[in-house]
Amino acid sequence: MPIEITALQSRLKTGARRIWRGVREWCGDAAYERYVRSHARNSCGLSLLSREEFYIEQLQKRYSRVSRCC
Repeated sequence: MPIEITALQSRLKTGARRIWRGVREWCGDAAYERYVRSHARNSCGLSLLSREEFYIEQLQKRYSRVSRCC
């Protein structure tokens, strides 16, 4: 019986981790971690942005474009 409980606990932990990762991706909270991984692969000599710099750059990209409803 204890083996079944630990297997169930392991599956629950894995499922919870996947859900949490999905929520972070969906809301954009994991964007900086993705940026760091991408930068490590393709840095091209550029310096790594801090979290704050990355966040400000993302805001500037989002709101610098013309956005009209009509």
